[in-house]
Amino acid sequence: MDEAGEEVEGDDWLVKAWQALDPRSRNMLIMRTENRTYRCIGRAYEVTHQRAQQIVSAARRWLVEAACRADPEWSTKIRAFLETRGVISDEQLSLTLRDASGVARASLLIAEGICHPRAWTKELSDHWALEANALDALLRELANEAPYRKDELREHAATIGIPDSLDIDSIMSAAKSSLILDDSGLWVRRSAKKRDAAYLWLVDQGEPRRAEAISEAIGQTAQATTEALRRDNRFRQVRPEGTWALTEWPRDGEYDYSDALEAMIEILTELGPLSRRDLTAELRRRYPVSDSRIHQCLISARIGSTHDGRIGLIEQGAISVDEKEPRQPGNAVHNEESDLLAFRLKVDKDIARGSGVVISPWITWRLGLRQAPMERIFTVEGSGRQIAFRRGTAAAQMSSIRLEAAEQGMALGCELAAILRLEHDTMTIHHVCEPDKCGSRTPDM
Repeated sequence: MDEAGEEVEGDDWLVKAWQALDPRSRNMLIMRTENRTYRCIGRAYEVTHQRAQQIVSAARRWLVEAACRADPEWSTKIRAFLETRGVISDEQLSLTLRDASGVARASLLIAEGICHPRAWTKELSDHWALEANALDALLRELANEAPYRKDELREHAATIGIPDSLDIDSIMSAAKSSLILDDSGLWVRRSAKKRDAAYLWLVDQGEPRRAEAISEAIGQTAQATTEALRRDNRFRQVRPEGTWALTEWPRDGEYDYSDALEAMIEILTELGPLSRRDLTAELRRRYPVSDSRIHQCLISARIGSTHDGRIGLIEQGAISVDEKEPRQPGNAVHNEESDLLAFRLKVDKDIARGSGVVISPWITWRLGLRQAPMERIFTVEGSGRQIAFRRGTAAAQMSSIRLEAAEQGMALGCELAAILRLEHDTMTIHHVCEPDKCGSRTPDM
C-alpha cells in the first residue's frame, strides 16, 4: 500500500507499507521492538505514555491492513505452520515477510498476537511462536527424556519438534535448565548425574553388571552407587547374582522378545505402518523400553518410512531411510579431500582388557554405515590385523585394539589416535601422549 492508498503488487509490500508510515510512527515501533516502555517513548516525543501507546497501536493496525490487502491468507498460513512446528525462526519467516531490518515484520507479527518464545526465562527475539511458553514445553519434554550422549541431544530435540535453528546445546546449558553436560560428555540431570551416567553405561554394556564395575565407570564408590540404584526405578538387582540391570530389559521368560528391535518388527508385521507415537505406545505395552532405544531401532535396515511419514517394514513397501548425520564429536575429523578419517581415544580398562570400543556414531556414519546392522573392516598397516567397525541399533563400536595399544607401550589414561585411509580400507594407530606428560611408555597392559 503506498501513500495514495493504491494496492502494492509484488513481494515488497511490507517494505512499502513500512515506508508509508510517518517517521514518528516508524521510530516508535522501532523503540518498542527494542523493549522500550511506552513511558520512555512518550518522553522522547513529549507525549503521554497513553498517547505513545495509541500511536504504536495505530501503526501496527496499518501494517496488518496492508498485509491483508497484499495477501488475505498470510496470517492463516503462518498460524497453520506454527501449529505444526511450534516455533519458527525469524530468518525462515523473512522468506515470506520480507523486511531487511526485521522491525516491520516484528511489528506485524506482534499485532497479530504472534510472540517470541521463551527458553526457560529468556525470550528468544530471533524466533516466533503462537504462545510464549510453546518452546518451554518442548524443552521440558527434552529434559524429561534425559540422559543423552553429547551427540544425541540434537537428534532427540529434532524428533520432538525443536527446530535446528536453535542452539540447543547453549539453551540446555543455561542455569535454569535441569540438564548439565558432564565431564565425560553426557547430558545428565543435575539432580541425578551419577544415576544417569550409570544408565547410559549399562545401555552400552547391554547386560547386567556388578555395582563395583558401575561405580568404577561413573567415578563413585560402590556403596554410594548401590544406594543410588536402589532408589531409582530404572534399575533392578538381579538375584542371586547381585548384578544390576535396567528395568526395561526383559527378565528371563517374562517377555516373548529377545530385544526391542524384534518386538518392533513383530508389531509392524501385525499392524502395518504406524505413526511414531502409536508405534512407541504399542512397543512399550509389549516390551518396556526407553525412547533412546526406540530411536536406535529406527536405523535398522528392516525399518523404513512410508510416503505419508509413518514407520513401516521395508519388506512391506516402506522406503529405506539412512540415519541422519549425527553431530560431529570434538575428538574426530574427516578430511574429505585426502579421504582420511581420524579420531582420538583414551586408553581405558575396556581397551586394556580387549573389549570392543564404543565410538561416536558420527564415525561409523562417515564410514558409510548408515543403517544397522552394517560392518566395515580395516587392516592395520604393519601388523596386518583387522579391525571391524560396526553400526548396530544399540551402539557404534570398533573391535579390540588391545594389541595395538600394548605394542606401543600405552598405559591406562594414555591417548591414542586412529587414522583411517578410507580409499584403501587401511588404518594406523599412534601413541600421541606428550612424552613429558605420559604416565608410562612401557606399561603392563
